[in-house]
Amino acid sequence: MASLQANSHQADIVKSVSATFSARFGSTPRIFRAPGRVNLIGEHTDYNDGFVLPAAIDLYTWTAIAPRSDRKIVVFSQNFSELAEIDLATEDSRPKDHWIDYIHGVALLLQNSGIRVPGANLAIFSNVPLGSGLSSSVALEVSAARALLALSGHSLGLAEIAKICQKA
Repeated sequence: MASLQANSHQADIVKSVSATFSARFGSTPRIFRAPGRVNLIGEHTDYNDGFVLPAAIDLYTWTAIAPRSDRKIVVFSQNFSELAEIDLATEDSRPKDHWIDYIHGVALLLQNSGIRVPGANLAIFSNVPLGSGLSSSVALEVSAARALLALSGHSLGLAEIAKICQKA
């Protein structure tokens, strides 16, 4: 019974993200998600090449995406009720100390690996608590990476996506 309720709750979230996207951008998106995680051992050693034992949890970040005709990535965060923009046509890759830096880093690293990232509209929603040690930033990066890869017509293995997100 609990899994039926969880599936129903996730279906409601997908509908909400899709409706938010359609209302904001006027098109129908594709939806991608990535889970938060907990490290059973090795907290904060993964990005220093240390040993970890992570486990996915049942909280996710969802990314709705559709193409744009320009080289901009426009992102609406449902959690922050905020719109942010990345211009892929500029050379400015400096971090802005803003949540959009996670998506910008992923886009830049995908491009550096030879994948032309197209312009895109995105809507993001997450039920992974921020700052709780459940890897909300990783869930955001992986969800966005999978969405951008799909839109670009490319695919990478999960280990390669993880490496790109780790660098981002």
